[in-house]
Amino acid sequence: MMYRLTSLLALSLVLAACSTQPQGPIVPPPQSVSAIKQWETAGRVGIRTPDDAISGNFNWHHTPTTFSLNIVGPFGQGATKLSQSQDNKVTLTYEDKTITGQDPSQLLYNELGWDFPIQQVTYWIRGMASPNTDSHIELDEEQRPKSIEQDGWLVNYTRFTDVDGLELPQKIQVAKPPFKVNLIINQWTIQ
Repeated sequence: MMYRLTSLLALSLVLAACSTQPQGPIVPPPQSVSAIKQWETAGRVGIRTPDDAISGNFNWHHTPTTFSLNIVGPFGQGATKLSQSQDNKVTLTYEDKTITGQDPSQLLYNELGWDFPIQQVTYWIRGMASPNTDSHIELDEEQRPKSIEQDGWLVNYTRFTDVDGLELPQKIQVAKPPFKVNLIINQWTIQ
């Protein structure tokens, strides 16, 4: 009887260990913020333009060659999706319309009147200045960015969170009057 009980317990432990083994290769977390090549963020967004004020939830998935940014208003209203495929084709979907182009920022401005520099924001959201143009960075007492001025935009950071040992922005305001975007990031996934 004791042999059966021991065998059953051993078999249960082996099966439990097999069921919790990770599938595929384990990717170590990036060692620095600049080493982050792929991420997903989710949270709240507020967008103010000269003619409108929009708030809702956002989800942004970014890889080195693609991205998908989804913004959904309260109660699922006003869904907007901006994405870029591996062949650099940009697609904007909103109000049952689908528009394609090559420049995501220009597409947003032409269709929705939103001035939002997507290429720079891919750096700003991680707490870095874009390397493509001049910038002025002010650091806080912990040597994290407090603000970045770049291309006529002012990016203010008011809260950070620890993600796999890295300090990443949690609360950001991006402004170039009369445009303003507030982001509160509730979730970070990085690679």
